[in-house]
Amino acid sequence: MPDKPLIDQLRALLPEPNEQLSAALDKVAQLEHEHSAAVEQARIERAFLLRAPREGLLYPGDALKLDDIVPKIREAGENEQALEDVFNTLRSSRPYLFAKPPASPANQKLSEPEQPRGLRHGSLTRQVQEIRRRRR
Repeated sequence: MPDKPLIDQLRALLPEPNEQLSAALDKVAQLEHEHSAAVEQARIERAFLLRAPREGLLYPGDALKLDDIVPKIREAGENEQALEDVFNTLRSSRPYLFAKPPASPANQKLSEPEQPRGLRHGSLTRQVQEIRRRRR
C-alpha cells in the first residue's frame, strides 16, 4: 500500500465523494504531483552539484541558473553519461565557469615575474621590526 500514491489511497477510502471532496482530492493530486516533481528536480540538482567539483566547475550555482540543466539530464536518462554530456556542453559553451587546468610547476615558475632582490620594509621579519622599534 505505501507504493500507491496518496491520492489513490484517499480515493479508495472514500466510497462516494461529493463535489467538495472531489475538488479537495484534485487539489491533493496536484500538490502530490508538484511535490514529486520538486523532489526529482532536487535529486538531479544534488547529483549535478556533487559532480561539479570533480569536473572543475568553479560556480555550480551559477551554472544551474545560466543553463536549464535539469531537463537536459532528465531527457538524457539521468545516468552518469548524461551528467558527463551536460558538463561537456557546459564546458564548451561557458568555459569561464571552469577552473583552468593546473600548469606544470616548471612552467608556472617560469611564468612568474622575477621578484626584486633585497629586503623591502613590508617583507621584514617581526624580529627585525622589533629591533628597529627598540632603537627609536
